[in-house]
Amino acid sequence: MSRVTMQMISEVAGYSKYVVSKTLNNQPGVKDSTRQKILQVAKQLGYFKETTPLQVLNKPNNSIFNDGFVLVVMPNHRYQNEHSSYWSKIFNGIVDSLEELDIGAMVISSQNNLSDHVKTDSLLGIITVGLVSTDMLLKLSEHSVPFVMVDHEDPIIKADAIFMDNFDGVYKLTNHLIGLGHKKLCFIGDNGYSRSFHDRWLGFRSALEAHHLFTDVERKYLLDMDYTNPVEDQFRSFFLEPELHRELPTAFVCANDEIATKIMELLIASGFGVPKDFSVTGFDNIDYKSKINPPLTTVQVLKESIGRRTVHMLLWRVNNLDFPPEKVLISSEMIIRKSVGFPNNMKTKITE
Repeated sequence: MSRVTMQMISEVAGYSKYVVSKTLNNQPGVKDSTRQKILQVAKQLGYFKETTPLQVLNKPNNSIFNDGFVLVVMPNHRYQNEHSSYWSKIFNGIVDSLEELDIGAMVISSQNNLSDHVKTDSLLGIITVGLVSTDMLLKLSEHSVPFVMVDHEDPIIKADAIFMDNFDGVYKLTNHLIGLGHKKLCFIGDNGYSRSFHDRWLGFRSALEAHHLFTDVERKYLLDMDYTNPVEDQFRSFFLEPELHRELPTAFVCANDEIATKIMELLIASGFGVPKDFSVTGFDNIDYKSKINPPLTTVQVLKESIGRRTVHMLLWRVNNLDFPPEKVLISSEMIIRKSVGFPNNMKTKITE
């Protein structure tokens, strides 16, 4: 293992290298709260050969939970990081729950190599949030501590997982649209991007099958886009392909609010009305998305609750190592707003 540097501690703790240096050299001019956080991070990374210099931390008791910490790994992808309106609330739920239990938390990005420097002596467990690569998960699993993944799972990794009930959420949403009279519906998402997106597609498809609206021509019902590329360009291309010059769907069921908002903006810019000409739905109930016009119909995700439930799932696992891995589904709720209505049969296509 390479030497832990002040720069590494600075990156994790979120303070300048200068402040870290003053703290580790016991110099004045650093707030007590800042000093304690830096010393805690230094201890967790294994900077100190012995723990005696950290008596300043002065934990209130010697239980395994209060003496330990949890490693929280964020993927830091384009949409999956602690600054996003969705993931930040899950992240806050995790950290707030740990703080209430007086358990330390160390937060790192899956895109750096800091996991190699985590000192495992007091590591209680690991929580990964969102899509994390298999290579990173394998590296984390070498710590041999309880492991919980939020909104992701990997067939190679033996770990507990917690998800929103993505299948049921979209199933109910699609059922609602069918109940309004929609028979030509299209799902827009990236089935290979995450397990959540794939489960949402399956919920959509299953609702169509239950109403005998699904045939074996899968492409008629699915825009399997690349989530890393512009949504608008793929939406235009999908409907301008020669073999798809046909009557358009009357409703678009989108894999999340981000996609749904962009689809709505494109439809309106092309001269169509939402929901007059097309109904559009999302998933996640992102706060600022509810303020768009018309307000977006979506599925409520209890983001903070997922974070808190993840912590309790991890701590239960600490004391129950012999039980097999579990998958927990958090129930969802439809939020019906004005982006959906009765179908209007259109025989035109999106403008180029």
